[in-house]
Amino acid sequence: MDTRVRLYERESVLASGFGAILNREAFLAADPEDIKSILMEKGFVLVRDLDFERQDFLNLYARYGNIVAYVNEREKVGYGYRDTLELDGDQRKIVTGRGQLPFHADGGLLLSQVDLVFLYGARIENIRFRGATLVTDHVLACEELPLHLRNVLEEESFEVRVTERGYYVDVSPEGWFKVPVFTDLGWVRKMLLYFPFDEGQPASWEPRIVGFTPYETKKFFTELSQFFKNPRYTYTHHWRRGDLLITDNRRSIHEREEFNDPAIERVLWRGQTAETGASGPVRDIGLG
Repeated sequence: MDTRVRLYERESVLASGFGAILNREAFLAADPEDIKSILMEKGFVLVRDLDFERQDFLNLYARYGNIVAYVNEREKVGYGYRDTLELDGDQRKIVTGRGQLPFHADGGLLLSQVDLVFLYGARIENIRFRGATLVTDHVLACEELPLHLRNVLEEESFEVRVTERGYYVDVSPEGWFKVPVFTDLGWVRKMLLYFPFDEGQPASWEPRIVGFTPYETKKFFTELSQFFKNPRYTYTHHWRRGDLLITDNRRSIHEREEFNDPAIERVLWRGQTAETGASGPVRDIGLG
């Protein structure tokens, strides 16, 4: 039987072919290059019922490329994390907290190259239908966008500024800076776009479109978000302990739903990797 066939429990999550669910034992034994090729095609993979300690998790994602680590002059990034970030639901923080994190791709605000994002459900308690992670096929969605939305993405200039300085410290630029919406990588056009936070949600960043009024900007992002969240383009993952969700950060964007209920425990570990030879704050820690 073909190795790729053995890997799949479900070859496609969405009817479009986006996403895949992988067999646990086959995934753990697989060559990371095989998984990466699936990610390039499918956008994300899901593996269930894993049992990792923190070092096990780091050892796993270290096999997939250079770990994106924040050391030396960047050591205060993310309130001082080094490689594996714990999304622990701290109510005093935003990126690692309990509120919404609207659609985004990782790395852009820290001027870092991030190719793969690994999320592991370390502790999940008292949660049923909140705190989901949305993963969106921006490639197909952009192909099928109404022309008035596509024209804005293709022709206008987008800027962003960070507002959660404790997370981004002095690594991100001060004030507004331009973010290219699309970067052509040959095999895909990576999307780097930061959506605004919903009203009432604490904001870690703020976007704007040059020349647009605040009303026009809000109207555009509201309509774009509604389009992207069509089930044809977006998978909504409700977490269970032991879930591993790996997304290709060039092939997809993602969002976190809020889970502001003190009874809920939702702790994820996050790792990031970049391909060998990538520029930026990556570090190969040389683990098996």
